Amino acid sequence: MSKLIRNLLLVCPAVLGVALCSAPNTFAQSVSETGNSQILNEVDRYSQEGQGESINQVTNVNQLRDVSPTDWAYEALRSLVDRYGCIAGYPNQTYRGNQALSRYEFAAGLNACLNQIERLIASSESVVREDIDTINRLTQEFEAELATLGGRVDNLESRTAFLEDHQFSTTTKLQGEAVFGIAQQFNDNDDGPSGSFDDQPVF
Repeated sequence: MSKLIRNLLLVCPAVLGVALCSAPNTFAQSVSETGNSQILNEVDRYSQEGQGESINQVTNVNQLRDVSPTDWAYEALRSLVDRYGCIAGYPNQTYRGNQALSRYEFAAGLNACLNQIERLIASSESVVREDIDTINRLTQEFEAELATLGGRVDNLESRTAFLEDHQFSTTTKLQGEAVFGIAQQFNDNDDGPSGSFDDQPVF
């Protein structure tokens, strides 16, 4: 019976070591698959978030229920709607001016306004020479600030590129090694009391 226990004590650490060495690979695969599916679910949710809400062109800023004349950007919105017609509202007649805006959404809105202004300039309608002079004056007046912002954006782009190049990849393989040792003192001397240290294996 004691030989059976002794043999089990010798085999158990080896089996445990093999199980521990193979478990991290399985765990890493399940974590990466879970992470990938979560990312895909988030992308799908964001892409479907605004599909039910088509944006309608506004012809008068008063059509927007959530924009009031006391708002700090009311005059800017009124000017963009009345002069250039490049502001769109949601189907429920709201503008959602307090809602966060991504850089992509801002770029799309700015592009729409610039395209509309270019069309108006090309057709020589509704664009007053005074507006062009104002744009030129503001461009010259804020030339230093625009150059500074351009430099900061370039700096941020280079830092972002560095971070993207050095980020932790979910496909990186992590490998480890576990070393187990077993020791036992062999003693032919039966003079000691039963259960002395020479009968006990040490892990």
